[in-house]
Amino acid sequence: MVNKNFITMDQLIFKFPFSKKYYEQDFFVSSNNFSAYRLIESWPAWPGKWLNIFGSPGSGKTHLSNILEKKINKIKLIESKNIDNSILEDLNELECLIIDNYNNDIDEKLLYSILNHSKQLENYILINSVTSIKKIKFQLNDVQSRINSFLYIGIELPTDDLLRVIISKTFSDKQIILNPKISNFIINNIDRSYEKMFKFLKDLDELSLSTGKSINIHLIKKVLDQ
Repeated sequence: MVNKNFITMDQLIFKFPFSKKYYEQDFFVSSNNFSAYRLIESWPAWPGKWLNIFGSPGSGKTHLSNILEKKINKIKLIESKNIDNSILEDLNELECLIIDNYNNDIDEKLLYSILNHSKQLENYILINSVTSIKKIKFQLNDVQSRINSFLYIGIELPTDDLLRVIISKTFSDKQIILNPKISNFIINNIDRSYEKMFKFLKDLDELSLSTGKSINIHLIKKVLDQ
């Protein structure tokens, strides 16, 4: 039986954003990131209160964090590198803390204090990282014990087939049908990143409109060289 608080894949509408603003309706949902999106969407009905979302840069972790931030009144989103002892006082006023771009760059004693105090307050925590934090070898056993309490969800980068869907859908919405050879050329020459793909398609579309030229390999190369 499916939890009524969770959404299913067939309920989702694919969106193809050209905006850098983090709106929920602009998040592209696929099988690669569905588990992470489902948890963010279902807050506060999480299996536990502490979550680690990990994935390569550009996979959508920060976008998901901004979606969660809009759902909770007492919440703080902070870059891991900017965390200092003042965060311990902030926790008393928060319901959720989001630590973005964690790279084992918080002093372990401070990290333990954050986790321990959050546990006492029954606060939610979301930590975003490139690799799962459970793979980090912490020196303090108490920190390691707290880290083991997290739920870990990974986001995979898009496959070639998924990138083809993104490209095709983006331009078909504009009544533009691309030759499969053009789509393949784009896929073979761009990084596997939702963020970079959306920016590339936006730039390509704008260049096509400004020059009055249809999308071709020459136009694509000009955007790639920018």
